[in-house]
Amino acid sequence: MTTADDDTSTPETPTSPPVDRAAVVRDVVVVLTAFLVAGVAVGLLWPQLVEPVTVTRSEVGLTTGEVALANRFDQDAWYSVLGAGAALLLGVVLTLWRRAHEAATLVAVVVGALLGAWVSATVGNAAGPEAAEVTLADAEMGATAPDQVLVTADAAYLAWPLAAVLGAVVVLWAPSSRHREHEEQADGTGE
Repeated sequence: MTTADDDTSTPETPTSPPVDRAAVVRDVVVVLTAFLVAGVAVGLLWPQLVEPVTVTRSEVGLTTGEVALANRFDQDAWYSVLGAGAALLLGVVLTLWRRAHEAATLVAVVVGALLGAWVSATVGNAAGPEAAEVTLADAEMGATAPDQVLVTADAAYLAWPLAAVLGAVVVLWAPSSRHREHEEQADGTGE
């Protein structure tokens, strides 16, 4: 039986410092803006690097040769490579730089990467040639035109978020990153 005079109290668990909501909002805005800008840049660059599919007006309508169909794959491949490269770089840099709340930063990186994927495809479609159906609508037999630059493989859109998360996770799990955080918390200089 314990009495009021017993001094057996439970040890206090350390509490995490309060979250600075303004800093988290700033971080989210910076991350989303960076991915938006990268999406526009990749969208403008992508149609310049690929050879558009050549479409020919024939008796049966619009046709594409087998060699030209390989260019469809090239479009998806270049879209994926450019997007993954930009997203990986942004995932690493933004996670290192914007860390007011790591979970919020990681979610912002994923959402930003999805935004970047959509923006780059939309801008790339607009910056590339017009759709061959429109260009060849009133053309004579045998006329050719480049087709619109499109992402035809839906899986190519996943290059952005997968690469961004990979970059962010490498930073978050890096031993030097965790060691630095523990030192800052011990010194009282941590966020």
